[in-house]
Amino acid sequence: MKNINYAQVYGDEVDEVVKDSVNLPRHFSELSPEIQRLFEVAVDAGYQRAIEDALDPELLEETSTFSQEMSDQLSQFASFLDRFLNR
Repeated sequence: MKNINYAQVYGDEVDEVVKDSVNLPRHFSELSPEIQRLFEVAVDAGYQRAIEDALDPELLEETSTFSQEMSDQLSQFASFLDRFLNR
C-alpha cells in the first residue's frame, strides 16, 4: 500500500522557480482543493507508472537471466579459487 505525502513531494520536488513561473504558492496547503487534487492525480499516475515499469515482466526476465549468469560466473570463480587453494 502506498502512503504518499503529497505536501512533502510538492515542497521537496517542485522547484521554487517552477512554482513562481506558474504562480503557484510555496506550500501545498495553500493550493486550491482543485489544484491539490490535480497534483495528487499526477503524482499517483507517476507512481503507478514507475511501479509498472519496475515490475515489467520482460525486464524481470532479463534481470533473472543476468542474475543467473552472474551466479554461474561467481560459482566458477569460487571453484577456481578452491582449486588454487587445494581444497
